[in-house]
Amino acid sequence: MDPKRDPEIRKRLLLRAGVIFAVAWALRFVYVLHLRGSPLADFPVLDELYHVEWARALAAGDWLGSTVFFRAPLYPYLLGAVFSVLGESLQAARLVQATCTALTPVAVYFLGRRMFGEREAVLGSAVAALYPLFVYFSNELLIVSLVVLLDVLLMSALLRADESPSRGRWFAAGAVMGISAIARPSVLVFLPALFCWMWWRARSASGEARASVRLLAPSAAFKVGAARFAVVLLGVAAAVLPVTLRNYVVERDFVPIASQGGINFFIGNNSTSDGASAVLPVLGESWENEDAVRVAEFHRGRDLKPSEVSDFWYERGREFLLGNPGAATGLYVRKFVLFWDSFELANNKDIYFFGGMSPVFRWLRWLNFGIMAPLAVLGMFFTVRRNKAAMLAALFILSYMAGVLLFFVNARFRLPIVPFLILFAATAVLRLCELAARGKVKELLLALLALAGIGLFVNHDFYNTHAGDRAQTHMTLGRASAAQGMHEDAVREYQRAIEISPGYAKAYNSMGLALEELGRGDEALSAYLSSAEKDSSLASVRNNIGSFLLGRGEVAEAMAWLEEAIALDQYMEQAHMNLSMVLAQEGDLARAEYHLKCAVTADPRFKEAWDALGRVFEETGRFPEAAGAYARAVEVDPTYAQARHDLGVVLAMAGRYEEALRELEEARRLSPNDPGIAANLARLRELMAARRGG
Repeated sequence: MDPKRDPEIRKRLLLRAGVIFAVAWALRFVYVLHLRGSPLADFPVLDELYHVEWARALAAGDWLGSTVFFRAPLYPYLLGAVFSVLGESLQAARLVQATCTALTPVAVYFLGRRMFGEREAVLGSAVAALYPLFVYFSNELLIVSLVVLLDVLLMSALLRADESPSRGRWFAAGAVMGISAIARPSVLVFLPALFCWMWWRARSASGEARASVRLLAPSAAFKVGAARFAVVLLGVAAAVLPVTLRNYVVERDFVPIASQGGINFFIGNNSTSDGASAVLPVLGESWENEDAVRVAEFHRGRDLKPSEVSDFWYERGREFLLGNPGAATGLYVRKFVLFWDSFELANNKDIYFFGGMSPVFRWLRWLNFGIMAPLAVLGMFFTVRRNKAAMLAALFILSYMAGVLLFFVNARFRLPIVPFLILFAATAVLRLCELAARGKVKELLLALLALAGIGLFVNHDFYNTHAGDRAQTHMTLGRASAAQGMHEDAVREYQRAIEISPGYAKAYNSMGLALEELGRGDEALSAYLSSAEKDSSLASVRNNIGSFLLGRGEVAEAMAWLEEAIALDQYMEQAHMNLSMVLAQEGDLARAEYHLKCAVTADPRFKEAWDALGRVFEETGRFPEAAGAYARAVEVDPTYAQARHDLGVVLAMAGRYEEALRELEEARRLSPNDPGIAANLARLRELMAARRGG
């Protein structure tokens, strides 16, 4: 009987949904409260920090923005809305998110009823409420929890439309997919598989034979499937189009959702990729979008639109795949194995370390991917051949996996398939119990044997990843402490990282920075030198040594270290800047100019380098170029008093007194206690008075 027509059934369904939600919410609420004690609770890092800063800008009123979206915008905009309503409290945002993510097990329940039946739905929703990775990500200010919920709703919408076809239902399903796409575009890889399924369903409904379809005379079922798919595409377009139009308006560039795809593709497809780490080979692990843009523009020799930057990186990735078929095959095998590995690969933070700060996560860890995936594969074997909904879910799993493998693998990228794995696993458990109850020993033994084989594959540590990277965890904690000014704590975390991994050169480098902040110069230099000894390719430590030695007046040695840094990384703008300072002091203005130009090419927003370049131009009598360089520094930071002062002086020297007066007055306002600014402003007023008197 239709639940909508039976109040008792509807009441029972709502009661079950309420219980599922309450259990899921309670677990997530307690978990979020436990994680208040995390060192990173008030100091988000990496992707979380990116989302928080974006949301803060939105809450401050910048809802349109001025550049093409680099990342898909839905989650940051929702987070910005939360900040607008509740204030910029990270804890409040996490509690709101935990409440929303408690809806996922409820959605799994209703999807399970539609796919399999009541028993599978109850068991699957219970597992979804308890699944530790769902609990973990409810506290992380990341996209994945939203994507998981949207993709479960997408599957429900597609199955509902298939059960009672109408243009409105197919359009609604497409709209849900479009909304999911503006949270994470990778869901769109499901479209080809969805078309095939819709065609197959139309053929099944029409009773057509399985004979091949002539291309020049498409079958009626093909036309029906294609028409329905077209309506789905319209729904997708309706959701995505506002984002596409916004991107075009702000930069006149056609980027449907976000421009990040090319960079991520190259990260996962290059000669140094391990299939899991978000490391950009030419820039290392601490890169930003601006870094990827400048490298692309350097190679193209011109300014690039965001779509062109993405195309550049896609091209680099394709070059690797086409030029190295053997290495590419090995890499994709590795990514496939890692995708199905029981270990949850971290992308930003050590899941087991930070999740383990709460007993909720520790109690639930047994219910992991290593159990779920083998049961799910068995469940697919039991159901896919005779269940249309199971086939659609299996196609989603396979297509989504293909989309992830195109880039790189980690826990949060594969998490959207887990709700469907859970339902297949629930089906497998119930089927195994049924076989045992009926005494079908042979079938039961075969199923258990298959389960054991899949379990061995999923749980075996093929690539030695199961140990995790606890040294990196302490590095993350150290950087968080340093950013908050707690340098003693930072040093202790770096020391722990080194105890775990004695060859960890970056930990020595970061410890040197913290020791410098504490005024422990000799220890800082020793840490830097240890870092340089342990990793001869680390450019940043050579720049730090050079900068440190400059401060001590050891110019010759400093120059040698800085030149090494630049040889290792031609884009290291700070090394170019430091070297230019030495060269300018020694009177070698030509080489100083060269390195300053390298610095501003590497980072066009490097205001100090623009100001220093202006001084070099000024000293060589090129006043218009000096004014241009100072103006660029002011453009980057209108509150940069030194650059405004320098611009005012060079304008005055060119006789442009009115413009000079505006700059010097603004410099005085920004830095009222600077005697040099005050003196030059007074002198300019004297010159202006003399001109008027004359």
